[in-house]
Amino acid sequence: MAGRSGHALAAAAAFGVLGAACKETALPGTMLGTYAVSAQSQTNSCGLGAPDPWQFDVQMSEDGVLLYWSWLDGTPPLSAPLSGTMVTLLASQQANVDGVDGGLGPCNLERDDDVQITLGSGSPPTTFTGTIRYSFSAASGSDCADQLLSAGGQYASLPCTVTYTASANRQ
Repeated sequence: MAGRSGHALAAAAAFGVLGAACKETALPGTMLGTYAVSAQSQTNSCGLGAPDPWQFDVQMSEDGVLLYWSWLDGTPPLSAPLSGTMVTLLASQQANVDGVDGGLGPCNLERDDDVQITLGSGSPPTTFTGTIRYSFSAASGSDCADQLLSAGGQYASLPCTVTYTASANRQ
């Protein structure tokens, strides 16, 4: 999972997808640029084999008061209103991780992404810093006991979080 694939950690950890090819995604508004991000692990209560450091690229644009963030992996971009130089980008998704032949299931895992960044100086900003947090939990009514390490799964516990601090430079 090392490399420059922006969202590979979360996709692989939550839904068993190993890496995604980098794709340029047209973002609305004025392009701020592509940023090389270096992220260091801060917490990992999930017990997942998360890369540390985690190196990846993101692309950002600004349209009015909205900031757009692309992981460059083909997933839809995140967007949120800018508050000065700060922004919090949120995403949430759910997937059945047991498949057709699931053991205890069905296990529908929810993953909530929280990306909080502060843009550096310059127009466009030359840097940013922030935190990236992935939170994993069993959806209401799901039985995800078979996803725990004690049952041969990949999670030490559920719910759990993986958190990184990040810094980036415009390329």
